[in-house]
Amino acid sequence: MKDRIVMPRLGVNDDKVMVAQFLVEDGAAVKKGQAVAVLETSKETSEICAPSDGVISFLIKEETEAEVGTEIALISASREAHEETAIGQPERKLTEKAKRLAEKHGIDLRLLPSDKIIREKDLLPYIQKPYEMAEVTSNQAVIYGGGGFGKIAVEILRQDPQFAVYGIVDSNFPDKKEVLGVPVIGDDEILERLLKEGRKKMVNAVGFLQKAHWRKPTYEMLKEKGFEFINVIHRSAVVEQSVTMGAGNLICAGAIIGSEAKIGSNCILNAGCVISHDCKISDHCHIASGATLAGNVTVGENTLIGQGCTVYSDVRIGKNVTVQNGVHIFKNVEDGAVVLLNG
Repeated sequence: MKDRIVMPRLGVNDDKVMVAQFLVEDGAAVKKGQAVAVLETSKETSEICAPSDGVISFLIKEETEAEVGTEIALISASREAHEETAIGQPERKLTEKAKRLAEKHGIDLRLLPSDKIIREKDLLPYIQKPYEMAEVTSNQAVIYGGGGFGKIAVEILRQDPQFAVYGIVDSNFPDKKEVLGVPVIGDDEILERLLKEGRKKMVNAVGFLQKAHWRKPTYEMLKEKGFEFINVIHRSAVVEQSVTMGAGNLICAGAIIGSEAKIGSNCILNAGCVISHDCKISDHCHIASGATLAGNVTVGENTLIGQGCTVYSDVRIGKNVTVQNGVHIFKNVEDGAVVLLNG
């Protein structure tokens, strides 16, 4: 008698979950309710526990993603029953050609069905093809800009197992050599080389400088070259399941995005800002730290809303707008306006 442990669904939208770490060794005796593995998605971490007393057999490796519902371990009632799950036991019946193929590619036979004879064609899905450069580099992100938002992006990505930071592109190269231990690998001249190497994942860490809206032209330049933008979301941010968003957004610690809000692409939602239900934030916007947008606010593209601002329900703010820190907005704002605290 064996109890199955299957991969649970951690989040509503998560179809795959990673086994980040085993907490016991394969073949260890475990107790019912004992934590046996740590699971991770991009948004949360959880432990999975043994459903019964017995001896555990893991069916996948650490740092492996599996579909929700996949069998990832078995709990056998006894040591003898556990041994029956070992590789090469008679319960897995293979043709001679299939055996040779399994040995050649190191296929774990415990992953195969035990109710039929395994033939060569049954093993093909388990054989890994040779890696190509694009596959090797597909999880390596490049950060454009080594200033304050570059630092924030580095810190967030270090918490995210989905991506690793390859390096930073900054106009101050070679004088600027590293940011938080991440090397500054070049200026704009290196961009073509990165693309040829397959390093297409990009984070735009350029911010707003007073009235200068630099994020949009930077994003458009990088996109035209062929880079792909990832969303960088701090694990403490609250993003409701009904939120929709584009690509290339930087969502910082403590940001809250409410139900059915719509976020465009290339936005910064800074630390502690609140985007309430049904808000619409267009492309290239920066909602600064501590700003609060009430329900159903619309913000046009390329707009900066400063620190500590409050925008009341149903207000429409135009595009290319700059709102100074601490302003309370009760009525609509036209395109291109600069809204001052005492203006």
